[in-house]
Amino acid sequence: MKLPALIVLSLLALSIATIDPAERFPDYVPWLVPILAPEKIAGPVTHVRDGDTIEVGGHAIRFGSLDCAELGTPAGQRAKIEMQRLVEGANLVCRTDGRRSHDRWIGSCNLPDGRDLAGIMITRNICRRYW
Repeated sequence: MKLPALIVLSLLALSIATIDPAERFPDYVPWLVPILAPEKIAGPVTHVRDGDTIEVGGHAIRFGSLDCAELGTPAGQRAKIEMQRLVEGANLVCRTDGRRSHDRWIGSCNLPDGRDLAGIMITRNICRRYW
Protein backbone atom coordinates (compact mmCIF):
# COMPACT_ATOMS: atom_id res chain seq x y z
CA MET A 1 0.00 0.00 0.00
CA LYS A 2 1.35 3.42 -0.91
CA LEU A 3 2.02 5.95 1.82
CA PRO A 4 -0.75 8.46 0.78
CA ALA A 5 -3.38 5.70 0.86
CA LEU A 6 -2.14 4.56 4.27
CA ILE A 7 -2.34 8.11 5.58
CA VAL A 8 -5.89 8.55 4.27
CA LEU A 9 -7.00 5.23 5.80
CA SER A 10 -5.35 6.14 9.11
CA LEU A 11 -7.11 9.51 9.19
CA LEU A 12 -10.43 7.88 8.34
CA ALA A 13 -10.01 5.33 11.14
CA LEU A 14 -9.07 8.10 13.57
CA SER A 15 -12.11 10.18 12.62
CA ILE A 16 -14.45 7.21 13.05
CA ALA A 17 -12.95 6.47 16.46
CA THR A 18 -13.15 10.07 17.71
CA ILE A 19 -16.28 11.43 16.02
CA ASP A 20 -18.46 8.30 16.29
CA PRO A 21 -20.52 8.81 13.13
CA ALA A 22 -23.29 6.50 14.34
CA GLU A 23 -23.91 8.83 17.26
CA ARG A 24 -23.30 12.19 15.56
CA PHE A 25 -24.87 11.42 12.18
CA PRO A 26 -27.37 8.55 12.62
CA ASP A 27 -29.61 10.16 10.01
CA TYR A 28 -26.82 9.89 7.40
CA VAL A 29 -25.38 6.46 8.27
CA PRO A 30 -28.36 4.44 9.52
CA TRP A 31 -26.70 1.16 8.47
CA LEU A 32 -23.79 1.91 10.83
CA VAL A 33 -25.93 2.50 13.93
CA PRO A 34 -26.73 -1.19 14.72
CA ILE A 35 -23.03 -2.05 14.31
CA LEU A 36 -21.58 0.66 16.58
CA ALA A 37 -24.56 0.99 18.96
CA PRO A 38 -25.75 -2.60 19.36
CA GLU A 39 -27.87 -2.24 22.51
CA LYS A 40 -31.51 -1.92 21.51
CA ILE A 41 -34.38 -0.44 23.51
CA ALA A 42 -37.77 -0.63 21.85
CA GLY A 43 -41.24 0.32 22.91
CA PRO A 44 -43.61 3.18 23.50
CA VAL A 45 -42.48 6.62 24.61
CA THR A 46 -43.39 6.93 28.28
CA HIS A 47 -42.20 10.51 28.80
CA VAL A 48 -40.64 13.43 26.92
CA ARG A 49 -38.27 15.27 29.26
CA ASP A 50 -37.19 17.92 26.77
CA GLY A 51 -36.18 18.26 23.12
CA ASP A 52 -33.22 15.92 23.34
CA THR A 53 -34.17 13.44 26.07
CA ILE A 54 -37.08 11.01 26.04
CA GLU A 55 -38.02 7.90 27.97
CA VAL A 56 -38.82 4.69 26.13
CA GLY A 57 -40.28 1.94 28.26
CA GLY A 58 -38.98 3.76 31.34
CA HIS A 59 -35.40 4.07 30.00
CA ALA A 60 -34.15 7.65 29.62
CA ILE A 61 -32.39 8.20 26.30
CA ARG A 62 -30.35 11.32 25.49
CA PHE A 63 -29.87 11.83 21.75
CA GLY A 64 -26.12 11.90 21.21
CA SER A 65 -26.34 13.93 18.02
CA LEU A 66 -28.77 16.58 19.23
CA ASP A 67 -28.39 19.86 21.11
CA CYS A 68 -31.62 21.62 22.02
CA ALA A 69 -32.15 24.80 24.00
CA GLU A 70 -32.68 24.47 27.74
CA LEU A 71 -36.23 23.69 28.83
CA GLY A 72 -36.67 26.96 30.76
CA THR A 73 -36.36 28.99 27.53
CA PRO A 74 -38.97 29.59 24.81
CA ALA A 75 -36.83 27.67 22.29
CA GLY A 76 -36.46 24.80 24.76
CA GLN A 77 -40.20 24.64 25.35
CA ARG A 78 -40.78 24.65 21.58
CA ALA A 79 -38.31 21.75 21.20
CA LYS A 80 -40.11 19.72 23.86
CA ILE A 81 -43.51 20.35 22.26
CA GLU A 82 -42.21 19.35 18.83
CA MET A 83 -40.66 16.16 20.21
CA GLN A 84 -43.97 15.34 21.93
CA ARG A 85 -45.78 15.78 18.61
CA LEU A 86 -43.29 13.56 16.79
CA VAL A 87 -43.43 10.64 19.24
CA GLU A 88 -47.08 10.79 20.30
CA GLY A 89 -48.44 7.23 20.20
CA ALA A 90 -45.27 5.88 18.54
CA ASN A 91 -43.32 2.75 19.32
CA LEU A 92 -39.65 3.57 18.82
CA VAL A 93 -36.50 1.59 18.23
CA CYS A 94 -33.55 3.15 20.02
CA ARG A 95 -29.90 2.14 19.95
CA THR A 96 -27.27 2.83 22.57
CA ASP A 97 -23.62 1.89 22.92
CA GLY A 98 -23.65 1.51 26.70
CA ARG A 99 -22.50 5.04 27.53
CA ARG A 100 -24.44 7.12 30.03
CA SER A 101 -24.81 10.77 30.94
CA HIS A 102 -26.24 11.11 34.44
CA ASP A 103 -29.29 8.80 34.46
CA ARG A 104 -29.64 8.72 30.65
CA TRP A 105 -28.40 6.31 28.01
CA ILE A 106 -26.71 8.03 25.06
CA GLY A 107 -28.12 6.94 21.71
CA SER A 108 -30.47 7.52 18.82
CA CYS A 109 -34.09 6.61 18.15
CA ASN A 110 -36.09 5.96 15.02
CA LEU A 111 -39.77 6.35 14.32
CA PRO A 112 -41.65 3.29 12.99
CA ASP A 113 -41.08 4.57 9.42
CA GLY A 114 -37.31 4.52 10.01
CA ARG A 115 -36.70 8.27 10.29
CA ASP A 116 -34.16 9.38 12.89
CA LEU A 117 -35.74 11.66 15.51
CA ALA A 118 -32.65 13.83 16.01
CA GLY A 119 -32.33 14.25 12.24
CA ILE A 120 -35.92 15.48 12.04
CA MET A 121 -35.37 18.02 14.81
CA ILE A 122 -32.21 19.29 13.09
CA THR A 123 -33.80 19.43 9.64
CA ARG A 124 -36.71 21.45 11.04
CA ASN A 125 -34.24 23.91 12.67
CA ILE A 126 -35.67 23.27 16.11
CA CYS A 127 -32.37 22.02 17.53
CA ARG A 128 -28.77 21.85 16.38
CA ARG A 129 -26.40 18.98 15.75
CA TYR A 130 -24.27 18.26 18.80
CA TRP A 131 -20.57 18.16 17.97
